[in-house]
Amino acid sequence: MNLVESLSLAAPYLDKHGVSSPRLNAEILLCNLLGIERIELYTNFDRPLTDVEETAYKSLLMTRARRYPLQYMTGEVGFCGLTLAVREGVFIPRPETETLVRVAADSLAGAGEGARPLEVLDLGTGCGNIAVSLATSFPGAVITATDIDPGALALCRENAGSFGVGRRVLVREGDLFAALDEGLDARYDLIVSNPPYIPEGCREGLEPEVRDHEPGPALFAGADGLDVVRRIVEGAPAYLKSGGWLVMEVGEDQAEGLVEDGLSDPWSLAAHYPDLGGRPRVVRARLGTLGVGAADMPPRDHR
Repeated sequence: MNLVESLSLAAPYLDKHGVSSPRLNAEILLCNLLGIERIELYTNFDRPLTDVEETAYKSLLMTRARRYPLQYMTGEVGFCGLTLAVREGVFIPRPETETLVRVAADSLAGAGEGARPLEVLDLGTGCGNIAVSLATSFPGAVITATDIDPGALALCRENAGSFGVGRRVLVREGDLFAALDEGLDARYDLIVSNPPYIPEGCREGLEPEVRDHEPGPALFAGADGLDVVRRIVEGAPAYLKSGGWLVMEVGEDQAEGLVEDGLSDPWSLAAHYPDLGGRPRVVRARLGTLGVGAADMPPRDHR
């Protein structure tokens, strides 16, 4: 079979097994196998697959049909215009989290004037998608990236090195603030996090790719999903400079309540922002009232 004939069989097969965007998945898997760009599938549509390639492609399709994540199969994920490495055992970044990065970037835009570098703390960095995105957007920023999983931190180092920001992305192993040096306080201009926020009771309703393959500690956080979020809100004031920002991604049914009830004194200017699908998923608040700004303004795109 040639390339197009292979795709014409692969896409319905994946669709039958519940894979979303089956044609795109089939194309990506074939390109990854052959080491070509997607455009080449159609500029060289009559190029035949060898027997070895055909067998390998069938194996990939069967794996994907079992709902094994595409990103783990290809070893990469696109995020904020970057292509990052990702591996099994580490949370896969979502496009919706790009809103978190834009709100964080907007918060940093007015900070750090003068000679001192911007200081950012990324809690639960995973593969480092947030830390690396901010480091590439703000050449003067130093990002401390923490995670409880050493495998995730190794991947964060790898991604930071790939984009030339390894010296400004400092990885620290530990549970949230416990990863930081003892006695460290009032240092950061911004604390950013995409913490686990899915209630335990929602586990069975998730797609198999997520429920069965991504790391549970990066997904679930207690009965209401807010166990880790509460710890961050409680601990952040000791590590933020006066006027510094806290920016987090949360569940769409959590954002409004968190802004109204969970981010009161010493927080000010609490607001939430919609993700790419229009759902309220990012919350932001400022420590104290120093340098009051317009928290209700839409975030600018700093990519």
